Amino acid sequence: MIYLIDGHNLIGQNQIPGINIHQEDDEARLVAWLRARQPHLGARMVVVFDGGIPGGRSLNLSGGGVDAVFAAQRRTDADTVILQRIRRAARPRDLVVVTNDTTLRDKAQRLGARGMRVDAFLARLQRPARGPRASQEQPSEDEDPRKENPQLSPEELEAFLRLFGQG
Repeated sequence: MIYLIDGHNLIGQNQIPGINIHQEDDEARLVAWLRARQPHLGARMVVVFDGGIPGGRSLNLSGGGVDAVFAAQRRTDADTVILQRIRRAARPRDLVVVTNDTTLRDKAQRLGARGMRVDAFLARLQRPARGPRASQEQPSEDEDPRKENPQLSPEELEAFLRLFGQG
């Protein structure tokens, strides 16, 4: 299972302490927060944000089971990127779109993906991780939750926050 997260929609719900839409580094904070919880979720996450220059996967933010993707500024938006990923997916039913945007969730479901509200996703992050067989898809060796725990070390988190002006 892969969670496709509408990043700015998640941030805009103001349900994650210390992260809000008015912070210059809100995207970096959200990705770090998700990376710290990814082992607990036991699934890959792709968080998609609006307004990147030039757009695409952020090498600086991605890792630890979380990919950060930016929609190309002035050419597209996060909703479009999410829907394109669903259309290209070999198994759209294995994708879960996390957003409180009802229109996006409905479109995703019509394309075969599952939809999940932000509060349900945040609650899922609090539950014990499910095994790899629960998603009916064997993870790659790099994503196998039985392998090394990919959480950020305190030193990595500190370096990350320093890099983005919070250290």
